[in-house]
Amino acid sequence: MSLFGTKLAIALGAGLMLGTAACSPGGQAAPGNAVEEVAVGNDSIPRAPSTPGTPKNWAGPQQKILAQTLVDELAAAHPEVVSITIHAVPPGLSEYSMIAGTFPDRIGNMSSPGDIITAKKGATQVESKWGTENYGKKVSIVLPLKNKVGDYIPVAMVVAFKQSPDSGKIDTDFMQPGIVIRDGLNSRIENAEALFSPV
Repeated sequence: MSLFGTKLAIALGAGLMLGTAACSPGGQAAPGNAVEEVAVGNDSIPRAPSTPGTPKNWAGPQQKILAQTLVDELAAAHPEVVSITIHAVPPGLSEYSMIAGTFPDRIGNMSSPGDIITAKKGATQVESKWGTENYGKKVSIVLPLKNKVGDYIPVAMVVAFKQSPDSGKIDTDFMQPGIVIRDGLNSRIENAEALFSPV
């Protein structure tokens, strides 16, 4: 199997992963969330289902929570960003879910294997969207959130930046801006549970 049939992951420094899909070390799709095979030439890449069709595993909050407030503020302050989502395990559940995002109708969607890896392992991922219609149009940075004292918490934030073929930028150029956006939230996050606090 070629490199494109598995997750292309390169460890750089403190847990940076470059790739397009979440797989186990053996090259199989990570368990816990459904994936689909996307054909690219003679190979296929395991991917999470397309977001609009992703099944839900959480009904969502009854009122606005801190996580959504943070997303709304970031989206308003960063026109270079296409979308933002936050993924965590809701109270009373055992699976990861999209708990906040710029697409309110998708809140409660099951998190993708890649989002879960970031949340559990503290690994920052750069997703070029290679092999999809969004390649060359946007780059997603999947980041583990941190709390007030700078410790990782089991929560992932996905920041999708606008990209274009003539921008002169490569995928990793978006990592540092993503980290800056993430770190700007640290002082407002006590712990993972606080993200569900009503505001």
